[in-house]
Amino acid sequence: MPFDLRVEPAIPVFASAKAGSGPETVEWVGLRELLLNAHLYTDLAITSPPAAAGMLRVLFTIAARITGLDKATNRPEFEERRLDVAETGQFSVDAIDGYLYGEDLDGRWDLFDPVWPWLQDPRLAEQAERKSVNVLDPARPADNTPIWWQHTSNTHAPDIAAQYALQCLLAHHWYGSGGTGGTRTVGAVSDHHMSAGPLRGTVSFYPLGRSLFETLVAGIPSPGTAHGAGDDLAPWEVRDRHDPLAQPPEATWPGGLLTGQSRHAVLMVPTNDEASVRGCYLTWSYKNRHLPIADPYTIQDRTNDAWRARPARAARAVWRDLDALLADRDGQRRPAVLAATSTLPIDWQSALRVRVHGWDQDRQSTDRLVFTATTPELLRWSYENDPDAADGAAELHVAAEDVHDVLCTALRRAYKNLGTGSSSARKTDDIPWIAPAQTCYWPEAEALFWKLLEQRRFERTYRAFLGPALQAVDAATGHLGHHPSVARETAGVVTYLRRYVAKKNPPAKEDQ
Repeated sequence: MPFDLRVEPAIPVFASAKAGSGPETVEWVGLRELLLNAHLYTDLAITSPPAAAGMLRVLFTIAARITGLDKATNRPEFEERRLDVAETGQFSVDAIDGYLYGEDLDGRWDLFDPVWPWLQDPRLAEQAERKSVNVLDPARPADNTPIWWQHTSNTHAPDIAAQYALQCLLAHHWYGSGGTGGTRTVGAVSDHHMSAGPLRGTVSFYPLGRSLFETLVAGIPSPGTAHGAGDDLAPWEVRDRHDPLAQPPEATWPGGLLTGQSRHAVLMVPTNDEASVRGCYLTWSYKNRHLPIADPYTIQDRTNDAWRARPARAARAVWRDLDALLADRDGQRRPAVLAATSTLPIDWQSALRVRVHGWDQDRQSTDRLVFTATTPELLRWSYENDPDAADGAAELHVAAEDVHDVLCTALRRAYKNLGTGSSSARKTDDIPWIAPAQTCYWPEAEALFWKLLEQRRFERTYRAFLGPALQAVDAATGHLGHHPSVARETAGVVTYLRRYVAKKNPPAKEDQ
């Protein structure tokens, strides 16, 4: 039977609980039901952050089509139309069916269609080498690499349920690895090298509304975020197959920008009943590089006169990027889609949170950790709405980072002054006090950050973070404080921190 994404329950969503009926429930729905009842669902329930990020971009594109927001020619027109859409409170059933069941898209929503499998290239069956289904699942160990969580190998590759395979497909298109893939032969070119996915190794930020309807409308980027010429077509809308040896097309708005940047070509091989996937082809989509774009959901940092998406770092708490979501500053730009939320209805703005999806990866094939987070209702503090709060958040963040750096410097120096440990540890700067100090400092600093931001206390910010720093010193060294030499050095650390903070925030006259 066809696996028709329009009706197949392949996408998990959180359904609002009825009064007195308990917590939210998870329902599996098709695209039509998701869009039809988006105002009743609170969020996607996809547990894989990279798959959730990919699905959001697909849904943003579809939402732009069914609302007509993709017809806006400039940002003011887009913002005016978006207010009209917001006022309706839900998507139009006629617009949904007109798009999903339009003649142009007939057969385009089947995950395993022999001619137009959704987000896949059927030519790979003849052009590329088939791979184990293990390659499709990023959570499975590749071939015979060490087994940690899943007991699979090149001789043991259980089928993957189609619903989960869909999520794997999305992860590869947006976060796929660079380097070696399956060999693909096109004409005289036979190669196995793949370019990294457009979001690989990055952290992205999405407006999160009170309902899935609000999320999808607020998350559509405005015109101007892409400048490609020609018809704007998502992969499931194109009429002709692309030439893998040609130059990839420029990113058009919004479909090309959101869904047309994949560097990978994938073809999944279903079981006879199409309920599962038993094999796959995974290789390069284009030999030439895509033109660089500024993704509208990423923080852009300037490095050597070039703008790059901020990388995902699993060890970095999400709140440390929050000031970069509220205002553009020298050397950094907030995600363009968040900058545009200031023109949404006031009640939307006050309730908007931010959903964070990241995958700590290198550019080639090492996948370290996926993570997701949800912020409080912070877009009310954006520069357009509350410039004092936006600037204050930046001051708090800078102070927290600076105090942390001084703390680590002081602990490093104190430990080395003891002259203990192996010479190799001293040479590699492997200081055992640093990790426990950071483990203590950052949670305390985060709680303090939110408290001061809510209370709008933006003065003497360095003095505020001295407390968490002193707690971190005790957490790292307190168990050794009975040694006179350690007590002497840690006292020096405390003195160093106090002097630094006093220099940054001199005591007020009434405190002297």
